[in-house]
Amino acid sequence: MRDAYEVTAAVASKATYGGAGGSFAGFMLSNEFVALVGLLIALAGFLVNWYYRAAHDRRDRIEHEARLNRKDDACVHDK
Repeated sequence: MRDAYEVTAAVASKATYGGAGGSFAGFMLSNEFVALVGLLIALAGFLVNWYYRAAHDRRDRIEHEARLNRKDDACVHDK
């Protein structure tokens, strides 16, 4: 399951860059439609990337708290 999240986040990141590049190309060609589509793709990629990064951070926080609560990983000074 974790691999699917990482793959989706990577694809979203690439889509963001692609959308931004398309937006720039549209601006350079003075084609408003291409610029608008590129901007929308960049925005969608940013939002998907933000969502999956937040989910990744949430999973890491839960894993970190679980490791802190395990007694097997306690420091020698804590025993």
